[in-house]
Amino acid sequence: MSRSADTGAQADPSQRVKILMVDDRQDKLLALSSVFDGIDVDVITAQSGKEALRLVLANEFAVILLDVSMPIMDGFETATLIRQRQSSEHIPIIFITALNNTDTHASRGYSLGAVDYIFAPVIPDILRAKVLVFIDLFKMTKEIKRQGDLLRHEAEHRAVNLESRLDRLLNRLDVGVYRSTRAGLLISANPAFYRMFGYDPAVDPATINLTALYVHEEDRAVIIAHLEDTGQLHEHPVQQRRLDGTIMWVAMSKTLVNEATGQFIDGLVDDITAHKASEVALIAKAEELARSNDELAQFAYVASHDLQEPLRTMSSYVSLIEHRYAHLLDDKGRDYLNYVLVGARRMQQLIRDVLSYSKIGKLPTYIPVDCNALFDRVLFNLHDIIADSGAVVTRDELPTVMGDPFLLGQVFQNLLANALKFRHNDRIPTVHVGVKHEHAYWEFSVRDNGIGIASQYYEKIFSVFQRLNSREDYAGTGIGLAICRKAINHHHGTISVISEPQVGSVFRFLLPVTDLAVAACNPSSLSKGD
Repeated sequence: MSRSADTGAQADPSQRVKILMVDDRQDKLLALSSVFDGIDVDVITAQSGKEALRLVLANEFAVILLDVSMPIMDGFETATLIRQRQSSEHIPIIFITALNNTDTHASRGYSLGAVDYIFAPVIPDILRAKVLVFIDLFKMTKEIKRQGDLLRHEAEHRAVNLESRLDRLLNRLDVGVYRSTRAGLLISANPAFYRMFGYDPAVDPATINLTALYVHEEDRAVIIAHLEDTGQLHEHPVQQRRLDGTIMWVAMSKTLVNEATGQFIDGLVDDITAHKASEVALIAKAEELARSNDELAQFAYVASHDLQEPLRTMSSYVSLIEHRYAHLLDDKGRDYLNYVLVGARRMQQLIRDVLSYSKIGKLPTYIPVDCNALFDRVLFNLHDIIADSGAVVTRDELPTVMGDPFLLGQVFQNLLANALKFRHNDRIPTVHVGVKHEHAYWEFSVRDNGIGIASQYYEKIFSVFQRLNSREDYAGTGIGLAICRKAINHHHGTISVISEPQVGSVFRFLLPVTDLAVAACNPSSLSKGD
């Protein structure tokens, strides 16, 4: 069954945002649906996992609210099947349950990719605020995709027009432009070529042997040798013969197109090709810049207006209630107030992390970065957590690299912070940052003795909002490693992890070596291992 929230205005149903609520109890569905009254969204409901899967096949949802305890197919089984489909594997899922065995159920829910796990009784304002975040992100994603499709269509249209203009230009030129094989067989030519040499334009090009056009056969041998040596020939004077026997001088420019097949392009083609490549590259750059600017503007708007301000207001009023009326509440009431405050702070941190992720790649600054100084600044930022945990953090002598100091600082800080966060309670955490010179790259490594990661999650942890542990055990938003991967990719490097559960992890990332980086750090002083 389905229900649309009353918005007072008629919107195009195909363009409205949809959310899915799944619960085997009709009264609970009605109660949850009422939370979204007045919001421009379609609330679609299902009373079984099977019905939910059918709806997921037929609709695109911004978020799914899924009850854990249902007959025949419970919420976890339903979520597993949803995640198995490529088109629905990234839909945010929020589990809702009245069960209180948080350690078991919550951990299982997060392992299935859930973005949150809410226990009944549900507080309407909190649920509404959380769902609105994912609705806004869904709208932004759709708009970015729409803009990208428009830009891509425009680029394709311009490319077709460019091809057409190129053909028209070649047809109007008084310079002969043609393509041939190394053996001298004509492949194609413009009208000026046929006119210049006296051939009928309707003749089959394959019947024309260009070798016969040379007055002096050795001239062609010289040209072929020069092309094989340099790949290009510019305005080389040579005598050639028209079909009627008339001899003429021509300034011949040639380019080796495909050395394997021995094909050549002869006249202005090299310049036109370069112009075309430049224009296509400019179109692609403009498309990427427009998409990046749109993404940045969308995130900045949502973060500064639609998300952060309501969260600050909610936190302020809850703090006032706690200060003035806490003595009127019982323990459970005070717990509810604390849940709201914790949730608001968590959402604010999520917004900040999403903004950091969206900013990567926007007008970077590449300068020499002393990784030793960068490491020391990160240690200063993490001083409190290092002191509280008694951690031992060491490093090799690190090189100077060309890069963006802000992005590289985020990489070091996120990797070190994770190593200190996901630690064992029964041993002193140790972290070592190593480096070695591997061919054209610096290979950095961050080794810890923490809780480790199972091998099936090596790739998953680098995706946005992917968590392997509950927030009750380890705080965070699940964006840190995604930021690391995006920043390293932006520096034309790679990042990966090798780990053993309950033993520790080693994160490795590669950064290209530049002449400046090699001169600034003596490789002989580096550690030979991790």
